[in-house]
Amino acid sequence: MTNESGMKTYKKIGAILAVIIGVYIAFLPPPQGLTVAAMRAAGIVLWAVLFWILEVIPEYITGLLMCALWAVVKAVPFDKAFANFSSSAWWIMVGAFGLGVAATKSGLLKRIALLILKLCPPTFTGQVVGLLGAGMIVSPLIPSANARGAIIAPIALAISDSLKFERKSNGACGLFGAMFVGFCVVGSPAFLSGSFTNYATLGLFPKAYQDVTWLSWFMYALPWAIVVFIGMGLAIYFMYKPANTVDLPRSYGAEQLAKLEPMSRNEKITLLVMLATLALWMSEMVHKISSGEVAVMSLCALLALNVLNRDDFRKGIDWAAVIYIGCILNLGTVVQVLKIDIWLGKVLEPLVASFLSNMYLFVIMLAITIYLARFVIISMTSTAVIFTMVFTPILVSHGIHPWIVAFVSFASSIVWFLFFTNSYFLLTFYGTGGEMVEHRKMIKLSVAYAILSIVGFLVSVPYWRMLGLFS
Repeated sequence: MTNESGMKTYKKIGAILAVIIGVYIAFLPPPQGLTVAAMRAAGIVLWAVLFWILEVIPEYITGLLMCALWAVVKAVPFDKAFANFSSSAWWIMVGAFGLGVAATKSGLLKRIALLILKLCPPTFTGQVVGLLGAGMIVSPLIPSANARGAIIAPIALAISDSLKFERKSNGACGLFGAMFVGFCVVGSPAFLSGSFTNYATLGLFPKAYQDVTWLSWFMYALPWAIVVFIGMGLAIYFMYKPANTVDLPRSYGAEQLAKLEPMSRNEKITLLVMLATLALWMSEMVHKISSGEVAVMSLCALLALNVLNRDDFRKGIDWAAVIYIGCILNLGTVVQVLKIDIWLGKVLEPLVASFLSNMYLFVIMLAITIYLARFVIISMTSTAVIFTMVFTPILVSHGIHPWIVAFVSFASSIVWFLFFTNSYFLLTFYGTGGEMVEHRKMIKLSVAYAILSIVGFLVSVPYWRMLGLFS
Protein backbone atom coordinates (compact mmCIF):
# COMPACT_ATOMS: atom_id res chain seq x y z
CA MET A 1 0.00 0.00 0.00
CA THR A 2 1.42 3.39 -1.00
CA ASN A 3 1.60 6.30 1.41
CA GLU A 4 -1.11 8.11 -0.56
CA SER A 5 -3.55 5.20 -0.50
CA GLY A 6 -2.76 4.62 3.17
CA MET A 7 -3.58 8.25 3.93
CA LYS A 8 -6.88 7.98 2.03
CA THR A 9 -7.81 4.89 4.05
CA TYR A 10 -6.85 6.68 7.27
CA LYS A 11 -9.06 9.63 6.35
CA LYS A 12 -12.02 7.39 5.46
CA ILE A 13 -11.82 5.54 8.78
CA GLY A 14 -11.38 8.84 10.60
CA ALA A 15 -14.38 10.34 8.81
CA ILE A 16 -16.61 7.41 9.79
CA LEU A 17 -15.48 7.60 13.41
CA ALA A 18 -16.01 11.39 13.43
CA VAL A 19 -19.62 10.97 12.27
CA ILE A 20 -20.27 8.25 14.86
CA ILE A 21 -18.77 10.34 17.68
CA GLY A 22 -20.68 13.44 16.58
CA VAL A 23 -24.02 11.61 16.46
CA TYR A 24 -23.32 9.95 19.82
CA ILE A 25 -22.63 13.30 21.49
CA ALA A 26 -25.65 14.92 19.81
CA PHE A 27 -28.07 12.39 21.30
CA LEU A 28 -26.62 12.18 24.80
CA PRO A 29 -28.91 13.47 27.57
CA PRO A 30 -27.82 17.06 28.27
CA PRO A 31 -25.88 17.53 31.50
CA GLN A 32 -26.89 20.26 33.92
CA GLY A 33 -26.31 23.64 32.30
CA LEU A 34 -26.95 22.50 28.73
CA THR A 35 -30.08 21.99 26.62
CA VAL A 36 -31.01 19.38 24.01
CA ALA A 37 -30.32 22.00 21.32
CA ALA A 38 -26.88 22.63 22.80
CA MET A 39 -26.09 18.89 22.67
CA ARG A 40 -27.14 18.74 19.00
CA ALA A 41 -24.91 21.72 18.24
CA ALA A 42 -22.03 20.28 20.29
CA GLY A 43 -22.17 17.00 18.40
CA ILE A 44 -21.99 18.88 15.11
CA VAL A 45 -19.09 21.04 16.37
CA LEU A 46 -17.13 17.96 17.49
CA TRP A 47 -17.72 16.30 14.12
CA ALA A 48 -16.53 19.45 12.32
CA VAL A 49 -13.42 19.76 14.52
CA LEU A 50 -12.46 16.14 13.81
CA PHE A 51 -12.99 16.68 10.07
CA TRP A 52 -10.74 19.77 10.23
CA ILE A 53 -8.05 17.89 12.12
CA LEU A 54 -8.13 14.97 9.68
CA GLU A 55 -8.62 17.23 6.62
CA VAL A 56 -11.24 14.81 5.27
CA ILE A 57 -12.70 17.41 2.92
CA PRO A 58 -11.73 21.05 2.31
CA GLU A 59 -12.08 23.16 5.47
CA TYR A 60 -14.63 25.58 4.03
CA ILE A 61 -16.98 22.74 3.00
CA THR A 62 -16.89 21.33 6.53
CA GLY A 63 -17.58 24.83 7.85
CA LEU A 64 -20.59 25.36 5.60
CA LEU A 65 -21.98 21.92 6.49
CA MET A 66 -21.55 22.70 10.18
CA CYS A 67 -23.56 25.92 9.93
CA ALA A 68 -26.23 24.32 7.77
CA LEU A 69 -26.60 21.33 10.11
CA TRP A 70 -27.14 23.62 13.09
CA ALA A 71 -30.19 25.01 11.29
CA VAL A 72 -31.35 21.61 9.97
CA VAL A 73 -31.45 20.02 13.45
CA LYS A 74 -33.07 23.20 14.85
CA ALA A 75 -30.24 23.85 17.29
CA VAL A 76 -30.40 27.53 16.29
CA PRO A 77 -32.37 29.44 13.64
CA PHE A 78 -30.80 29.79 10.18
CA ASP A 79 -30.13 33.50 10.66
CA LYS A 80 -28.14 32.73 13.82
CA ALA A 81 -26.23 29.89 12.18
CA PHE A 82 -24.97 32.22 9.44
CA ALA A 83 -25.15 35.54 11.33
CA ASN A 84 -21.50 36.52 11.17
CA PHE A 85 -21.33 36.74 7.40
CA SER A 86 -22.64 40.27 8.00
CA SER A 87 -20.19 41.05 10.80
CA SER A 88 -17.46 43.69 10.71
CA ALA A 89 -14.74 41.07 11.26
CA TRP A 90 -15.79 39.13 8.14
CA TRP A 91 -15.85 42.22 5.94
CA ILE A 92 -12.47 43.38 7.26
CA MET A 93 -11.10 40.11 5.94
CA VAL A 94 -12.79 40.48 2.54
CA GLY A 95 -11.39 43.98 2.16
CA ALA A 96 -7.93 42.93 3.33
CA PHE A 97 -7.85 40.10 0.81
CA GLY A 98 -8.84 42.55 -1.91
CA LEU A 99 -5.96 44.85 -0.94
CA GLY A 100 -3.61 41.89 -1.10
CA VAL A 101 -4.80 40.94 -4.57
CA ALA A 102 -4.30 44.53 -5.77
CA ALA A 103 -0.78 44.73 -4.28
CA THR A 104 0.22 41.46 -5.92
CA LYS A 105 -1.43 42.09 -9.29
CA SER A 106 -0.10 45.63 -9.67
CA GLY A 107 3.45 44.62 -8.74
CA LEU A 108 3.51 46.90 -5.69
CA LEU A 109 4.46 44.07 -3.32
CA LYS A 110 7.47 43.07 -5.41
CA ARG A 111 8.56 46.70 -5.77
CA ILE A 112 8.39 47.30 -2.01
CA ALA A 113 10.44 44.16 -1.32
CA LEU A 114 13.12 45.07 -3.85
CA LEU A 115 13.25 48.67 -2.67
CA ILE A 116 13.93 47.62 0.91
CA LEU A 117 16.53 45.09 -0.20
CA LYS A 118 18.22 47.82 -2.23
CA LEU A 119 18.62 49.90 0.91
CA CYS A 120 20.48 47.11 2.73
CA PRO A 121 24.18 46.21 2.27
CA PRO A 122 24.70 43.63 -0.52
CA THR A 123 26.11 41.01 1.88
CA PHE A 124 24.73 37.90 3.59
CA THR A 125 24.09 39.83 6.81
CA GLY A 126 22.72 42.87 5.01
CA GLN A 127 20.30 40.83 2.91
CA VAL A 128 19.16 38.80 5.93
CA VAL A 129 18.29 42.09 7.65
CA GLY A 130 16.64 43.32 4.44
CA LEU A 131 14.46 40.24 4.02
CA LEU A 132 13.42 40.30 7.68
CA GLY A 133 12.64 44.02 7.57
CA ALA A 134 10.82 43.88 4.26
CA GLY A 135 8.62 41.10 5.58
CA MET A 136 7.63 43.09 8.64
CA ILE A 137 6.69 46.10 6.51
CA VAL A 138 4.68 44.07 4.01
CA SER A 139 2.96 41.72 6.49
CA PRO A 140 0.25 44.13 7.73
CA LEU A 141 -0.66 45.01 4.14
CA ILE A 142 -1.59 41.50 2.99
CA PRO A 143 -3.49 39.04 5.23
CA SER A 144 -2.21 35.95 3.42
CA ALA A 145 1.24 34.74 4.43
CA ASN A 146 0.98 32.30 1.55
CA ALA A 147 0.62 35.16 -0.92
CA ARG A 148 3.51 37.05 0.65
CA GLY A 149 5.71 33.98 0.57
CA ALA A 150 4.83 33.13 -3.02
CA ILE A 151 5.95 36.57 -4.21
CA ILE A 152 9.19 36.82 -2.22
CA ALA A 153 10.48 33.21 -2.42
CA PRO A 154 11.83 33.51 -5.99
CA ILE A 155 13.45 36.84 -5.08
CA ALA A 156 15.24 35.22 -2.12
CA LEU A 157 16.49 32.46 -4.43
CA ALA A 158 17.77 35.05 -6.92
CA ILE A 159 19.64 36.89 -4.16
CA SER A 160 21.17 33.62 -2.94
CA ASP A 161 22.33 32.70 -6.46
CA SER A 162 23.76 36.19 -6.97
CA LEU A 163 25.76 35.83 -3.77
CA LYS A 164 27.08 32.60 -5.31
CA PHE A 165 25.80 30.42 -2.48
CA GLU A 166 25.53 26.78 -3.40
CA ARG A 167 21.90 25.75 -3.25
CA LYS A 168 20.93 24.04 0.03
CA SER A 169 24.13 25.36 1.61
CA ASN A 170 24.21 27.31 4.87
CA GLY A 171 24.13 30.64 3.05
CA ALA A 172 21.10 29.66 1.00
CA CYS A 173 19.35 28.28 4.09
CA GLY A 174 20.04 31.51 5.97
CA LEU A 175 18.49 33.68 3.27
CA PHE A 176 15.53 31.33 2.96
CA GLY A 177 15.06 31.47 6.73
CA ALA A 178 15.17 35.27 6.75
CA MET A 179 12.62 35.41 3.95
CA PHE A 180 10.36 32.85 5.62
CA VAL A 181 10.56 34.40 9.10
CA GLY A 182 10.16 37.97 7.83
CA PHE A 183 7.32 37.44 5.41
CA CYS A 184 5.43 34.53 6.98
CA VAL A 185 6.28 33.88 10.61
CA VAL A 186 6.58 36.99 12.80
CA GLY A 187 4.12 39.33 11.09
CA SER A 188 1.27 36.80 10.83
CA PRO A 189 0.37 36.82 14.54
CA ALA A 190 1.82 40.27 15.30
CA PHE A 191 -0.62 42.21 13.06
CA LEU A 192 -4.38 41.75 13.04
CA SER A 193 -4.23 42.06 9.24
CA GLY A 194 -1.20 39.76 9.06
CA SER A 195 -3.30 36.60 8.78
CA PHE A 196 -6.93 35.69 8.29
CA THR A 197 -6.52 33.32 11.28
CA ASN A 198 -6.48 36.37 13.56
CA TYR A 199 -9.95 37.35 12.36
CA ALA A 200 -11.15 33.80 13.01
CA THR A 201 -9.97 33.74 16.62
CA LEU A 202 -11.17 37.30 17.25
CA GLY A 203 -14.65 36.20 16.21
CA LEU A 204 -14.65 33.59 18.99
CA PHE A 205 -14.39 36.24 21.73
CA PRO A 206 -17.50 37.19 23.71
CA LYS A 207 -18.95 40.45 22.40
CA ALA A 208 -17.64 42.39 25.38
CA TYR A 209 -14.10 41.54 24.27
CA GLN A 210 -14.43 42.03 20.51
CA ASP A 211 -13.38 45.69 20.62
CA VAL A 212 -9.77 44.82 19.78
CA THR A 213 -8.65 47.25 17.06
CA TRP A 214 -5.81 46.92 14.57
CA LEU A 215 -3.63 49.19 16.70
CA SER A 216 -4.44 47.57 20.04
CA TRP A 217 -3.71 44.11 18.57
CA PHE A 218 -0.28 45.30 17.44
CA MET A 219 0.45 46.99 20.75
CA TYR A 220 -0.45 43.83 22.67
CA ALA A 221 1.85 41.75 20.43
CA LEU A 222 4.75 44.23 20.32
CA PRO A 223 7.09 42.77 23.02
CA TRP A 224 6.76 39.27 21.59
CA ALA A 225 7.38 40.56 18.06
CA ILE A 226 10.54 42.42 19.12
CA VAL A 227 11.96 39.41 20.98
CA VAL A 228 11.23 36.96 18.17
CA PHE A 229 12.30 39.31 15.36
CA ILE A 230 15.66 40.12 16.92
CA GLY A 231 16.17 36.60 18.27
CA MET A 232 15.43 34.93 14.96
CA GLY A 233 17.75 37.34 13.15
CA LEU A 234 20.57 36.37 15.50
CA ALA A 235 19.68 32.68 15.23
CA ILE A 236 19.85 32.84 11.43
CA TYR A 237 23.20 34.66 11.57
CA PHE A 238 24.86 32.19 13.94
CA MET A 239 23.24 29.03 12.56
CA TYR A 240 23.64 29.65 8.84
CA LYS A 241 26.34 32.24 8.25
CA PRO A 242 28.53 30.86 5.43
CA ALA A 243 32.27 30.49 5.96
CA ASN A 244 33.00 32.40 2.78
CA THR A 245 30.73 35.11 1.40
CA VAL A 246 30.72 36.91 -1.90
CA ASP A 247 29.17 40.36 -1.70
CA LEU A 248 26.60 41.38 -4.25
CA PRO A 249 27.52 44.25 -6.52
CA ARG A 250 26.49 47.52 -4.88
CA SER A 251 24.22 48.16 -7.83
CA TYR A 252 22.32 44.85 -7.50
CA GLY A 253 19.20 46.26 -5.86
CA ALA A 254 19.05 49.21 -8.25
CA GLU A 255 19.50 46.89 -11.23
CA GLN A 256 16.64 44.65 -10.09
CA LEU A 257 14.39 47.66 -9.57
CA ALA A 258 15.40 49.06 -12.97
CA LYS A 259 14.08 45.90 -14.59
CA LEU A 260 10.63 46.84 -13.37
CA GLU A 261 8.48 49.22 -15.35
CA PRO A 262 7.99 52.72 -13.88
CA MET A 263 5.44 52.78 -11.08
CA SER A 264 2.07 52.33 -12.76
CA ARG A 265 -1.20 54.10 -12.12
CA ASN A 266 -2.58 50.99 -10.44
CA GLU A 267 0.44 50.70 -8.16
CA LYS A 268 0.09 54.32 -7.09
CA ILE A 269 -3.63 53.95 -6.39
CA THR A 270 -3.07 50.69 -4.49
CA LEU A 271 -0.35 52.29 -2.37
CA LEU A 272 -2.55 55.28 -1.52
CA VAL A 273 -5.54 53.08 -0.67
CA MET A 274 -3.37 50.80 1.48
CA LEU A 275 -1.85 53.71 3.40
CA ALA A 276 -5.26 55.29 3.92
CA THR A 277 -6.73 51.98 5.05
CA LEU A 278 -3.96 51.34 7.57
CA ALA A 279 -4.20 54.91 8.85
CA LEU A 280 -7.96 54.57 9.37
CA TRP A 281 -7.61 51.15 11.00
CA MET A 282 -4.99 52.49 13.39
CA SER A 283 -7.05 55.54 14.32
CA GLU A 284 -10.41 53.79 14.65
CA MET A 285 -10.80 54.87 18.27
CA VAL A 286 -10.60 58.51 17.15
CA HIS A 287 -12.92 58.67 14.12
CA LYS A 288 -15.26 55.79 15.20
CA ILE A 289 -15.54 54.39 11.66
CA SER A 290 -15.41 50.62 12.11
CA SER A 291 -12.62 48.65 10.49
CA GLY A 292 -15.19 46.66 8.52
CA GLU A 293 -16.64 49.83 6.99
CA VAL A 294 -13.13 51.03 6.11
CA ALA A 295 -12.30 47.67 4.50
CA VAL A 296 -15.44 47.69 2.34
CA MET A 297 -14.84 51.28 1.21
CA SER A 298 -11.24 50.46 0.32
CA LEU A 299 -12.29 47.43 -1.70
CA CYS A 300 -14.97 49.46 -3.49
CA ALA A 301 -12.39 52.16 -4.31
CA LEU A 302 -10.10 49.59 -5.93
CA LEU A 303 -13.00 48.13 -7.91
CA ALA A 304 -14.43 51.51 -8.94
CA LEU A 305 -11.03 52.74 -10.14
CA ASN A 306 -10.57 49.49 -12.08
CA VAL A 307 -7.44 48.50 -10.18
CA LEU A 308 -9.35 45.28 -9.58
CA ASN A 309 -11.76 44.00 -12.21
CA ARG A 310 -14.60 41.51 -12.08
CA ASP A 311 -12.31 38.53 -12.65
CA ASP A 312 -9.95 39.70 -9.90
CA PHE A 313 -12.90 39.95 -7.52
CA ARG A 314 -14.16 36.49 -8.48
CA LYS A 315 -10.88 34.60 -8.73
CA GLY A 316 -8.22 36.66 -6.97
CA ILE A 317 -9.79 36.70 -3.51
CA ASP A 318 -9.44 33.39 -1.69
CA TRP A 319 -13.15 32.89 -1.22
CA ALA A 320 -12.65 29.39 0.21
CA ALA A 321 -10.63 30.91 3.08
CA VAL A 322 -13.12 33.75 3.47
CA ILE A 323 -16.06 31.32 3.71
CA TYR A 324 -14.16 29.09 6.13
CA ILE A 325 -13.39 31.98 8.48
CA GLY A 326 -17.00 33.17 8.25
CA CYS A 327 -18.08 29.75 9.48
CA ILE A 328 -15.57 29.93 12.34
CA LEU A 329 -17.03 33.30 13.32
CA ASN A 330 -20.50 31.70 13.35
CA LEU A 331 -19.11 28.94 15.57
CA GLY A 332 -18.23 31.53 18.18
CA THR A 333 -21.73 33.02 18.07
CA VAL A 334 -23.61 29.71 18.27
CA VAL A 335 -21.47 28.39 21.12
CA GLN A 336 -22.20 31.57 23.08
CA VAL A 337 -25.94 31.64 22.24
CA LEU A 338 -26.37 28.06 23.49
CA LYS A 339 -24.12 28.76 26.53
CA ILE A 340 -21.82 25.88 25.59
CA ASP A 341 -18.84 28.11 26.32
CA ILE A 342 -20.01 28.75 29.89
CA TRP A 343 -20.58 25.05 30.53
CA LEU A 344 -17.23 24.11 29.00
CA GLY A 345 -15.50 26.69 31.14
CA LYS A 346 -17.02 25.28 34.34
CA VAL A 347 -16.04 21.72 33.40
CA LEU A 348 -12.43 22.51 32.50
CA GLU A 349 -11.82 25.21 35.08
CA PRO A 350 -10.60 22.80 37.81
CA LEU A 351 -7.97 21.44 35.40
CA VAL A 352 -6.73 24.84 34.25
CA ALA A 353 -7.27 27.03 37.34
CA SER A 354 -3.94 26.11 38.92
CA PHE A 355 -2.12 27.32 35.81
CA LEU A 356 -4.14 30.53 35.55
CA SER A 357 -2.98 31.67 38.98
CA ASN A 358 0.47 32.06 37.41
CA MET A 359 0.35 33.59 33.93
CA TYR A 360 4.00 32.74 33.31
CA LEU A 361 3.25 29.06 33.90
CA PHE A 362 0.06 29.24 31.81
CA VAL A 363 1.72 30.59 28.65
CA ILE A 364 4.52 28.02 28.90
CA MET A 365 2.01 25.19 29.36
CA LEU A 366 -0.18 26.40 26.51
CA ALA A 367 2.72 26.86 24.06
CA ILE A 368 4.24 23.44 24.77
CA THR A 369 0.83 21.78 24.48
CA ILE A 370 0.32 23.37 21.06
CA TYR A 371 3.82 22.36 19.89
CA LEU A 372 2.88 18.76 20.68
CA ALA A 373 -0.59 19.10 19.16
CA ARG A 374 0.93 20.26 15.87
CA PHE A 375 2.30 16.77 15.32
CA VAL A 376 -1.35 15.65 15.05
CA ILE A 377 -3.35 18.69 13.92
CA ILE A 378 -2.22 19.59 10.41
CA SER A 379 -3.89 23.00 10.06
CA MET A 380 -2.45 26.02 11.88
CA THR A 381 -5.82 27.78 11.73
CA SER A 382 -7.66 24.78 13.16
CA THR A 383 -5.11 24.55 15.98
CA ALA A 384 -5.55 28.22 16.89
CA VAL A 385 -9.34 28.03 16.65
CA ILE A 386 -9.67 24.86 18.75
CA PHE A 387 -7.48 26.12 21.58
CA THR A 388 -9.07 29.59 21.55
CA MET A 389 -12.56 28.11 21.64
CA VAL A 390 -11.75 25.78 24.55
CA PHE A 391 -9.81 28.22 26.73
CA THR A 392 -11.70 31.49 26.11
CA PRO A 393 -14.58 30.87 28.56
CA ILE A 394 -12.12 29.80 31.27
CA LEU A 395 -9.96 32.89 30.86
CA VAL A 396 -12.98 35.20 30.78
CA SER A 397 -14.31 33.71 34.01
CA HIS A 398 -10.97 34.58 35.63
CA GLY A 399 -10.98 38.15 34.30
CA ILE A 400 -8.33 37.44 31.67
CA HIS A 401 -8.69 38.84 28.15
CA PRO A 402 -9.16 36.02 25.59
CA TRP A 403 -6.72 37.78 23.23
CA ILE A 404 -3.92 36.16 25.21
CA VAL A 405 -5.01 32.61 24.39
CA ALA A 406 -5.80 33.52 20.77
CA PHE A 407 -2.39 35.11 20.25
CA VAL A 408 -0.36 32.43 22.05
CA SER A 409 -2.27 29.68 20.24
CA PHE A 410 -1.67 31.03 16.75
CA ALA A 411 1.92 32.14 17.34
CA SER A 412 2.75 28.72 18.80
CA SER A 413 1.05 26.84 15.95
CA ILE A 414 3.45 28.25 13.31
CA VAL A 415 6.27 25.80 14.17
CA TRP A 416 7.55 23.68 11.25
CA PHE A 417 9.03 20.61 12.93
CA LEU A 418 7.35 18.42 10.31
CA PHE A 419 7.55 19.27 6.62
CA PHE A 420 3.84 18.96 5.84
CA THR A 421 2.30 20.69 8.87
CA ASN A 422 3.11 24.29 7.95
CA SER A 423 1.47 25.56 4.76
CA TYR A 424 3.63 28.70 4.82
CA PHE A 425 6.79 26.59 4.74
CA LEU A 426 5.43 24.33 2.00
CA LEU A 427 4.52 27.25 -0.25
CA THR A 428 7.82 29.08 0.14
CA PHE A 429 9.77 25.83 -0.23
CA TYR A 430 8.08 25.02 -3.52
CA GLY A 431 8.16 28.70 -4.47
CA THR A 432 11.91 28.19 -4.90
CA GLY A 433 11.33 24.98 -6.82
CA GLY A 434 12.42 22.98 -3.80
CA GLU A 435 16.00 23.86 -4.76
CA MET A 436 17.00 26.38 -2.10
CA VAL A 437 16.88 24.39 1.17
CA GLU A 438 16.30 20.99 2.71
CA HIS A 439 13.68 20.78 5.43
CA ARG A 440 15.99 18.91 7.80
CA LYS A 441 18.36 21.89 7.80
CA MET A 442 15.53 24.22 8.77
CA ILE A 443 14.28 22.18 11.75
CA LYS A 444 16.81 23.80 14.08
CA LEU A 445 15.40 27.20 13.10
CA SER A 446 11.93 25.93 14.09
CA VAL A 447 13.35 24.89 17.47
CA ALA A 448 14.84 28.37 17.86
CA TYR A 449 11.45 29.90 17.01
CA ALA A 450 9.66 27.66 19.54
CA ILE A 451 12.06 28.69 22.31
CA LEU A 452 12.06 32.38 21.37
CA SER A 453 8.26 32.42 21.23
CA ILE A 454 8.05 31.22 24.81
CA VAL A 455 10.65 33.82 25.82
CA GLY A 456 8.57 36.46 24.02
CA PHE A 457 5.41 35.35 25.85
CA LEU A 458 7.19 35.50 29.20
CA VAL A 459 8.58 38.97 28.48
CA SER A 460 5.05 40.07 27.50
CA VAL A 461 3.34 38.90 30.71
CA PRO A 462 4.13 41.97 32.87
CA TYR A 463 3.41 44.20 29.86
CA TRP A 464 0.00 42.56 29.37
CA ARG A 465 -0.71 43.05 33.07
CA MET A 466 0.19 46.75 32.74
CA LEU A 467 -2.22 47.10 29.78
CA GLY A 468 -5.01 45.51 31.81
CA LEU A 469 -5.37 42.23 29.88
CA PHE A 470 -5.35 40.50 33.26
CA SER A 471 -4.98 41.56 36.86
